[in-house]
Amino acid sequence: MIMNGKKILLSAILFSIMGCLLTIAHAQFIETSPLPQALLTHTSILLNNKIYVSGGISDTGGFRGTGGFLNNVYYCASINADGTLGAWAVANDLPEFLGLGLHASAAHNNTVYVLGGTNIFGPRNVAYYASTNEDGSLGSWQATTPMPQKLMGHAAIVSGNRLYVLGGMIKSVGASSSVYYADILADKTLGPWKTANSLPANLFGHKAITVGDKIYIIGGTINNGFYFADGTPNNNISSKVYMASVLEDGSLSSWQETSSLIEPLTLHAASTSGKNIYTLGGYNGEGVTNAVYFAPILDDGNLGSWQALHSMPKNMLGNSSVANEEYLYSLGGGLSYIADPQADITFLSLKKDPKAFVQINPTTLNKKSNGKWITAIVGLPEADVNDINPLTVKISAVNGNPIEPIFVDKKWTTKIYEGDCADFDKLSGHTYAMFKFSRKKVSNALPEGEVTLTIIGELKDGTVFEGTNTNWTIHASKNFKKTMHERIGIRKSPQGHSVNIPADAFPGNPELLLTIENENADLVSKAEKAKRIIAGDKKELKSVSKAVKFGPHGMKFEKPVTIAIKYNSEDLPQGAKEENLKICYWNPESEEWEAMASTVSKEDKVVKTQTSHFSVYQIMTNAIPAEVPAETPAADFSLGNVYVFPNPAAAVEPKIHIESKDADSVLIRIYTLSGRQVKQLNISQAATLIDDGSGAKYAYETALGTDMTSGIYLYYVEVKKGGVKLKKTGKFAIIR
Repeated sequence: MIMNGKKILLSAILFSIMGCLLTIAHAQFIETSPLPQALLTHTSILLNNKIYVSGGISDTGGFRGTGGFLNNVYYCASINADGTLGAWAVANDLPEFLGLGLHASAAHNNTVYVLGGTNIFGPRNVAYYASTNEDGSLGSWQATTPMPQKLMGHAAIVSGNRLYVLGGMIKSVGASSSVYYADILADKTLGPWKTANSLPANLFGHKAITVGDKIYIIGGTINNGFYFADGTPNNNISSKVYMASVLEDGSLSSWQETSSLIEPLTLHAASTSGKNIYTLGGYNGEGVTNAVYFAPILDDGNLGSWQALHSMPKNMLGNSSVANEEYLYSLGGGLSYIADPQADITFLSLKKDPKAFVQINPTTLNKKSNGKWITAIVGLPEADVNDINPLTVKISAVNGNPIEPIFVDKKWTTKIYEGDCADFDKLSGHTYAMFKFSRKKVSNALPEGEVTLTIIGELKDGTVFEGTNTNWTIHASKNFKKTMHERIGIRKSPQGHSVNIPADAFPGNPELLLTIENENADLVSKAEKAKRIIAGDKKELKSVSKAVKFGPHGMKFEKPVTIAIKYNSEDLPQGAKEENLKICYWNPESEEWEAMASTVSKEDKVVKTQTSHFSVYQIMTNAIPAEVPAETPAADFSLGNVYVFPNPAAAVEPKIHIESKDADSVLIRIYTLSGRQVKQLNISQAATLIDDGSGAKYAYETALGTDMTSGIYLYYVEVKKGGVKLKKTGKFAIIR
C-alpha cells in the first residue's frame, strides 16, 4: 500500500509538472518589448536585423506625447537570440509634419523608403528615403521622385534594384489596380516612375510580398472606399492571392491566381520567412480577427494551401509584421475597424519551437464503433518532417489537460506524403508525416463532445514540436448529433436576465458554456464607448439598463431564441414610459444601435425580444418625446458642411463651421475618444454669409475654447427647426 501510495503521489507530481510544461508550451505567441506608443496603419520593416517602425495613427502619448497621425519613426536595434526585442529608440522624424498613416515602406541597400499615405488633409504622393547609421539610427530624410498618384492603403516592395507600388486608394475615386515601378539609382534616389501590368482587381488594404523574382498580392478591399454610403465598413473583401514574375526589364508578367486565403482579409499584416508566407489578423468582412495563416512557397513559385497557425492573443487590424528564418512578429494594430490602436508586440518562434498542423481521420469518432487505428498527419511549416523521430510522437493532452501519453502504434511504419492522399485532402503543396494511434487507447482517454488533441514529438536533433487539431467530435453512439439540439429551456443570470431556447435551436456542442452577464465597461475600448454614445445621440436613445452580453459571442441559432433583460423603473429618464422601452442590439459593423421588436412586462420589470444570434444588447428608450412641428419648416432648411478648423489646431483656438441658416437652435457637443463629454455649446446668434473659399454660404461659426488638451476629439452637431432635426458628427485634433 505504501509503495502504491508513493506511485500515486509520484504520478500526481509528474502530471503536475507536465501541466506546467504544457502551459509554457501553450504560450505560443510571446509578448516582448511593446512599441513606444499604440499604433495602427503604421509600417514595419526588417533591415540588418533591426526593426524600423514609421508613422501610423495613435491616441496615446508614448515618447513624444502625441496622438492622431504621426510622423514619428522608431527603431529597435537588437533582436535577441531568444526572439525578444531590446529597447526602442527614436529615429529621425519624417518630414511630414502632419504625419502619415496607411502608407507603405520598403528597404534596399541599407536605406528605408516611405511612400504615400494619408493624414487629415487626405492622401499624399510623397516619397522619402533615409540611410541607416552604424548604430541603427537613421540619417536625415530626403525627398525623391513622388509617386504618379496620391495613394493610401497601397503596398510597396523592392525587387532587384527597383521599387514597386501596387494598388491603393485614390481620394474621391476609390480603389486602384495601377502598378508603378521606379529604378533605385546609385545615389539612392528614385528614377522616373513607369507603369507595369495592372492588378486583376481594384484593391486597397492588401499586402504585397516578394520572394525571388515573384511578387504576391494578398487579400484587400475591392473597389469603393473604407465605408459604404450608409457608414458601414466596406465588406467587399478579397480572399484571392495573385502572383506575377518580375521580368528582366523590370516589367511584370501577367498576374495569375495562386492558392486563395482561407477567409477574405484586408488591413492585415503579412511577412515571409523565405519558406512560407504568413498573414496575421485583419478584417474579414464580418469583424477583426486574430487568425494567423501560412502557405508554403513551392518550387515553381506557386503557394501551397493556406493553413491556420496559432492565433494571436488579440484581434488586430492595421498591425504590421516582420519575420526572419527563426521568428514571426506582430507589431501594434487596432482592436476594431481602424480604431483603438494598441502597442502590443508578440512573436512566435518558428524553429526553436516549431508548430505543427495536425489533422485527424476519422473526423468523427464513434466510441462504440470497431476499428484498429485513428490516423493523424503532422506537417511542419518551418522544419523538415523527414527529421521527425517517430518513437517520440505521442498524444500528450486532451482539451489542454495532460493525459498519460499515447504513443504511435509500434506496428505502424511512419510514411511521408506530399499533397492529397486517400483520407486527407486540400493538402496540395504540403509535405507531412502520417501516424497511426490505437483507436481503443484514444477512445478510452477522450470525453464525448468536441475535443482538441495535442500531439508532441521531437526532431532528430532533439528539438520539440507541438501541434493541435480542432473540432474533433467524439460520441458514444450514432445518435450523438441529436443531443447537440437538445439544450432547451430557460437559462437565467444572477442579474435576472435570461434566454429561452426552443427545441432544435441550439446548433453547438452541448458542453459549450452559455453565458449571460452584464458587460464589463472596463474592457470596452475608448473608441467603442465613443461610437456607442454618438450612435445613441443620433437616435436620441438613452440607456435604461447596463449593456448585457449573451455568449458565446456570435453564436447563431437555427431558430429564434427569446432574450429578456431586467430593468429598474427608477433608471428611466424623466418623461420616459415603461411601455416604450425596447431592446437595442449594438451592431459593431454599422456602428449603430438597432431597435428590436420588444415586449415589456411592467410586473416582472423585464423587456423581451427574439434574436437569432448572441451579442451585446441593452434596454433603451427615446428620452425626448417626439415633437410636433408648429409649422412646416422652410424647404431650404438643410445642414451642409460641418468641420473644425484649423485641423489640427496647434497655436490657435479651434473653431467649428456649420453650414445652415434659420435654425431655431444649434447644439454642439464635444467628446474625447473615450466617450467622455467635455463640452456642450449652444449658438444663439443668427447665421451669416461666410466664404471659406468654396463660395459664400450661410453658416454658424463659434470658437471651441483653449481649455482642451492635445488629442483627438469627436464633435456632434444638431440643428433644429420646428420638428426637424439634422445631425452630423466628425473628428478633429488638437496639438499643444
